[in-house]
Amino acid sequence: MNRLRQYLSTQFQPFDRAALWSSQVAKEGALIVFWWAVPSFLFVWLVSRFRDYLPAAYLESAISEGIGPHLWNVVGTLGLVLVGFALLFPRSRLIARSAYYVLINTNAIGGLSFGLLFGQLFTRFAASTKNLALWKVWLMGAGGVCLAIQVLALNFSLWYLGHLMATREASDGFLHRVERIDFPLRLFAFLFFGTFPVILLFMEK
Repeated sequence: MNRLRQYLSTQFQPFDRAALWSSQVAKEGALIVFWWAVPSFLFVWLVSRFRDYLPAAYLESAISEGIGPHLWNVVGTLGLVLVGFALLFPRSRLIARSAYYVLINTNAIGGLSFGLLFGQLFTRFAASTKNLALWKVWLMGAGGVCLAIQVLALNFSLWYLGHLMATREASDGFLHRVERIDFPLRLFAFLFFGTFPVILLFMEK
């Protein structure tokens, strides 16, 4: 066990904090979600507020289609598979760029769906608070906040992986450091990112 721990410590030694995280990563990821989520949230509110003056049925159908998680799941799975290939072949710029663009677009899709979903929850919640007890209002509000945090964290994780893939262009970025990892560990990472999400996708009914 000690030999394994020492081996893993040696293998992961090149990955310091600077290679994995910076405050700019959080800012960029949050801004992209913000610019997609806020307009879609306002769109849902406007449709609800002025439905008598708009083709409400058509717009509400568009909102429902935008909330559906299927596109996010499929595109996100593709992005994770490409991450697996990038970890297996860290010298390939084509794979790294493909993973980056798929993942940042998945993050944008997630931001759009987030805004639409919570726009609907907000409008329905605001309409129903008059008929609910105060403790139920607080309970529903707390549940909505917890759900929002989980959704945003999951969506941000894809943006973060996309950021790591973009470091292929840097002289000493994440993927350059992955090159120093032994092939068996890179193969394990590929199997995790390349097969586990696909299995989960095929388990969907």
